[in-house]
Amino acid sequence: MATTIGQKLRRAREDRGAELSDVEVATKIRVKFLEAMEEDRWVALPGPSYARGFLDIYARHLGLDQQALLDDYRETVEAERHDPIPQSVIKPGTLRQTRATGHTHSIKWGPVAKVLAGLIVLVLVGLVIVGSIGGSDNGSGNERGGNGKDQASTATGPAPAKATTTTPSGKVSVELRATATVWVCLMDDTGTPLVDSETLSADEARGPFSASGFDVTFGNGSVEMTVDGQPARIPQAAEPLGYRITSSGVRKLDPSSQPTCV
Repeated sequence: MATTIGQKLRRAREDRGAELSDVEVATKIRVKFLEAMEEDRWVALPGPSYARGFLDIYARHLGLDQQALLDDYRETVEAERHDPIPQSVIKPGTLRQTRATGHTHSIKWGPVAKVLAGLIVLVLVGLVIVGSIGGSDNGSGNERGGNGKDQASTATGPAPAKATTTTPSGKVSVELRATATVWVCLMDDTGTPLVDSETLSADEARGPFSASGFDVTFGNGSVEMTVDGQPARIPQAAEPLGYRITSSGVRKLDPSSQPTCV
């Protein structure tokens, strides 16, 4: 029987005489995720993209050929697919019948047309009345407004400033929104998890959060991040991405420095 990926990882770690807690300190990967990889329980990891990232980091830490293990992962774990539901068990037309059919009556346009005609007549009468009133007030308007100068200055004056949200000095604001399934760990500069190792679905949002700085790791690039109201560029990558966010800007983190909300 061929040696599994998990067995290779465990053997390499035991040959080094290292405990999982030692690996956790060195790689910033939680012990529960390390155990899951060694036991080939890949479904226990946040997702395939993050599993590949963890596997790459762990293999490099153990001195193994990470590319060979990643290829093995794609050919074995990711190659598994669920068989489609046989057509024989689905009654033809079943899915179409789920749509509501209670509002299939045709609209009677006769009464509707009468109502619309009445409304049009009322609107026209109202316009005639308003026009006659406006014409009779032109003279008095000039007397009160100085030939209309006051009204003109009011109409052409500067528009009121639009309210904006400001971030306190020295602070930075961060808001996240998933565009597809993505694992997220967001920590503030005190080490407090704000998004504590959560797997977000498409359109799920977190924040906004405000702090002096943040460290964040995404399982992949399926996320939109807004910093101080401005979108930050996140590449559409399949591997983990980590960033350091401060009032000075956004800086990409090395894999070894990416937070895991340990």
